[in-house]
Amino acid sequence: MFIRDFLYTIKILMRAKVSLFWTLVFPILLATFMYMAFGNIYEQDEMFSNIKVAVVTEDESANGLNYMLDALSDGDDALLSVARMSESNAEKALADEEVEGIIYTDDVKLTVAESSVNASILETVLSEYKQYEHALMDIYKDGIGLQQYMSGTSCGDDMSNLVEKLSEQRSYYTEKSSTEGSQNVYNNYFYAIFAMSCLFASLSSIEMMSNLQANVSATGKRKNVSPQRKMTFVLAEFAALLLIHFVVEVISFIYMSCIGVDFGDRVWEILLTLFVGCFIGLAIGVIVGAISKLAEGTKIGIVIGISMVMSILSDLCINGIKYEIQQHVPIINKLNPAALISDSFYALNVYSDHQVFTENIVIMTIEAVVLIAVGILMVRRNRYASV
Repeated sequence: MFIRDFLYTIKILMRAKVSLFWTLVFPILLATFMYMAFGNIYEQDEMFSNIKVAVVTEDESANGLNYMLDALSDGDDALLSVARMSESNAEKALADEEVEGIIYTDDVKLTVAESSVNASILETVLSEYKQYEHALMDIYKDGIGLQQYMSGTSCGDDMSNLVEKLSEQRSYYTEKSSTEGSQNVYNNYFYAIFAMSCLFASLSSIEMMSNLQANVSATGKRKNVSPQRKMTFVLAEFAALLLIHFVVEVISFIYMSCIGVDFGDRVWEILLTLFVGCFIGLAIGVIVGAISKLAEGTKIGIVIGISMVMSILSDLCINGIKYEIQQHVPIINKLNPAALISDSFYALNVYSDHQVFTENIVIMTIEAVVLIAVGILMVRRNRYASV
């Protein structure tokens, strides 16, 4: 009987177009649009690249700063991208955001439009130059040596040492990876899509619970007069729903990976996250579906509302909400299944150990078991005067 009910439920679910749309088609479409919108924003805006700077000078041989700027803009991994231009053109380029700063070599001055990381780097470069320049000027005590240094005619070795020192300082600003995983903050949106999709599995378990209640559906009437135990119906249908929704999530995962979303290389752990995510999603539908006094349409509205609120709190719409909740009310993230699912993806992609991942999986499993147990108890306690 278990196998028959299991296969029968799979056939019914495959024909449930609304449920399949919300759990498969909608998340895939949403992920596609998000990827088209975000694209390579992280690589363009977040990761370090050379700094475009305008250089204004009256005489390129006026001092050793020109020598240093040329050296720092040389090579594939150059710190600076230097464009020499007149003062008026430089100011226009800064206003048009074509450059991030203007360096005046005659008086070693920097002008930026606003405070930023790159502006701080440029300021540090000039500050380091001034320090070494003063040190070298102290060394050149006699007038001839000082004159040669300021004219740049014999400062090659000294400027080489200066550039070498500045290059050592540059290591503080280039990209440093603390993990082999992707730290792209925009991946949080895709993690939240999976969380939403898993929670939408509750729509299917709503129907399953309705079909167990005689006062809700005709199918429920037939099952209540059947000699077969209710528990057999529940286990067979729940197992079928869990299998189908897990397969749907795997398809979504393969699709997102193919379009370029980086989930890391811990595939088995990711699959476990999706499986437990579907488990908790179905469990939410079980507890809501067990409320016999509510109409099925009302139950569907409730689980959609719950799923969307939980998903929004896990960064589906605005990145950073989950972090703010963690800072002020961390218990919400510990109880929110959507936050636990997205956090599991993040932990697998970034952390080298499984501590956070394991903790999240255990919490979701306990929540799901409790919800299912309470839901089944509510249904079993229902008594009907007639069927």
